Amino acid sequence: MKLASGVIISTALLTTMAPAVAQSTVPASGVIKTASGIDLIPSVQVGLKHDDNVVRSSSNEISSWVNSIAPALKAMMVDGADSYTVTAAINNARYFSSQQDDFTDGYLDAEAKISPSSHHNFKLKANTSWLHEDRGTGVSEGRGLLLNDVTKFNSQFLEGEYVYGAQSSTGKIRLNSRYFNKNYDNFRDVTQYRDYDSTLFGGAFVYQTNGSIKMVASASTAAIDFKVLDLSGDRNNTDNNYRVGVEWEITSITSGELKLGYQDKNFDRAQREDFSGFAWEAILVWQPLTYSGFDIATGRRAKDVDAVNVLGDYIIETTYGLGWNHQWSETWDTKIAYEYQTNKYNLSDRTDTGKVITLELNKQLLRWVKIKAFANIENRTSTLGVIEFDRTVLGLNAEFTL
Repeated sequence: MKLASGVIISTALLTTMAPAVAQSTVPASGVIKTASGIDLIPSVQVGLKHDDNVVRSSSNEISSWVNSIAPALKAMMVDGADSYTVTAAINNARYFSSQQDDFTDGYLDAEAKISPSSHHNFKLKANTSWLHEDRGTGVSEGRGLLLNDVTKFNSQFLEGEYVYGAQSSTGKIRLNSRYFNKNYDNFRDVTQYRDYDSTLFGGAFVYQTNGSIKMVASASTAAIDFKVLDLSGDRNNTDNNYRVGVEWEITSITSGELKLGYQDKNFDRAQREDFSGFAWEAILVWQPLTYSGFDIATGRRAKDVDAVNVLGDYIIETTYGLGWNHQWSETWDTKIAYEYQTNKYNLSDRTDTGKVITLELNKQLLRWVKIKAFANIENRTSTLGVIEFDRTVLGLNAEFTL
């Protein structure tokens, strides 16, 4: 059904635009210019990789080669200051030695940016997806070997943003809202307890200094409602976040944002422990050379528990990341990244630590062909030994455009 849905989406887009495509041309950029003013950007990625611990298990590891194919079609139209984009994509993966882990994901995404005047700017975005969680992740964390299929779910979100203030204005006001819905499709005896929806409302005030620095103060509140009563009791909660910070872009050398604040997570069930404490998010991009740069990211927040039958009301997640990008020539570039993450559960001494090293080598083979060789090396330790594992994924991807 997921594959069929994805095919129907892609076919519908192509059928709708077929008359215009018939009169179109394909310039050197690989974009199909249609008579209707809609630009079409088709692409397809094919890949082959080896995963030495498919289900992220501490014992009886399963290793397998995996091939994948992911066609996508983006439609874009620009009308003065307004722009509209629709993207449809499918990702189909087949495991040579572990057919239980085969999956077909798909999504349809639409975005509109509308500026009726210089002081009023709107952004609307909608998405519907048919996705999966690998065995041993999400709801099935630590239980991957007990399942005979990946965990499948569908999700939808609708979000909007309004900004009052021109590009050159000293002060701006941002208002945003977001609705998200997630429903699992299989293993309903367990996954039903993690179906939920959330509704968020937020706002921010942005003050532009004389330089390239913006001062930002923001606040948001989200109502998170689980659709089936959890075995341990109601998990519905309200998540409030307050931040102050800066955003900057100083020439082409450095840019980023630093936001510090307070998070207040309150559960409807009185017996659950609420969270109130320090939270932050920061991104720094430093480009000392035109062909080489670094990025640093970190964050801290309290989040809901994914797995079922786990002792804990919430998890305090803290993440640190460091990356280096280098352009060796017009056609060769490399990326190296390291991420360190800790998850602490509030009702026990359980602490999970994850470390991931990512290596990428990219080659623009032809204008319409890009090759990527990659390696992901993952290590996870925990005071709960059953979810500890090591995992290495080596692969090669090729992206084809027009």
